[in-house]
Amino acid sequence: MNTHASHRNDSPAGHIVVLGSGPQAEWEYAMQRLAAVGPLLLIDAEPPTWQQPLLAEAGTANLMDPSQVLSMVQRLASTRPLAGALTFHPAHAQTVGLLRRELALPAPPTETIEATTLRHRTAQLLTTAGVDNSAALHAGTYDEALEAAHQVGFPLICKPASPRVRYAARQVRSLPELAEAFSAANAATWHGTGTVIEALLDGIEATAYTTDSATGPRVVAISHATFDPQAEPALVPVEVVVDADDVCAPAIEDTVRRALAALGHRSGPAQIRLRITSTGPRVISVATHLTDPLLGMLIEQVTGIDLISQAGHHACGRALHADESRLGATAVRFLQGRGSTALLPPNAGTRPHITPYATLRPYQAERPVGPLQRSGHVLVSGMDYPQCTARLRSAAAEIRSARLSA
Repeated sequence: MNTHASHRNDSPAGHIVVLGSGPQAEWEYAMQRLAAVGPLLLIDAEPPTWQQPLLAEAGTANLMDPSQVLSMVQRLASTRPLAGALTFHPAHAQTVGLLRRELALPAPPTETIEATTLRHRTAQLLTTAGVDNSAALHAGTYDEALEAAHQVGFPLICKPASPRVRYAARQVRSLPELAEAFSAANAATWHGTGTVIEALLDGIEATAYTTDSATGPRVVAISHATFDPQAEPALVPVEVVVDADDVCAPAIEDTVRRALAALGHRSGPAQIRLRITSTGPRVISVATHLTDPLLGMLIEQVTGIDLISQAGHHACGRALHADESRLGATAVRFLQGRGSTALLPPNAGTRPHITPYATLRPYQAERPVGPLQRSGHVLVSGMDYPQCTARLRSAAAEIRSARLSA
């Protein structure tokens, strides 16, 4: 057994199963926080490397094969108790649900899992509850997608109803693009779940993050993403900013509260993606778990709220409350592009500070994100959203200049 990080005295009695991980630069913070909650049992497609010192145990399995994952966890659980299971990847939500059910681990209601892992089911429940949303229409065949497109109108979004991969949503601006987008979305969805068609909404892109309070879930942070034009027609974020005093909070708090109530989410971290349109906020999707560990770090930096640790405790049937300490803003810019063009200057890893406010985190190897290849990211902090975005652009220009002059 490996030596894992020491964990809190109030840790759950048993190991926490974590499904999947990623590049150290994006995931190390989250794994450190979880290891402080309890001993970790990582199940991933590849054996652990940088994760090793943070783990109590690890196993390999095809994460797209729920029965194989269950078999691996059952084998490892025969010699050690389990306290809970979690994941950050939407594609693994069903597998985590299977683990929780078969191994009698803490879990949200089955209805809530179904309501948030099938996008059209989410839209149906929100509409019934009177919560404005993207009105996603289910399409199991191309003819159904065509009919839905005529109802929604162009431009629209075609995406998996229950995604197996990230960044599988596609913008469709005209009828000739629909067949290709439908085929791509259908290939990226869990078998039998089909695709959804929804309107491409105008307005401000926002994701709300919630945690528990005495009166139910409450919004504790909001992130704003800018999508990379290099990835079009796919939707891949290139910049994400978190401002401790986000001006959009009052506009979305009631919508978020009603959305979670409609889906039966009562406790634990959640995130709700919205568009703040000219007629008000409209919900695009709801996840009753965190989907990006890097955003957890950004949120803690400006709010003092550790959503990652909260997620670990909640997965084990426990609650963890934290005091807030709100100050400033923080942001990330991903270094990504098409093809094999170098995005980082030589020896980038030895020069982490690009500017006084920007830190470069290169990856050991490029990884695919939709149609792009991501090779690292830049982190900045500032007083507010505008200052963070300005510092991100300045850092990107410095990196570009260093690369071209090398």
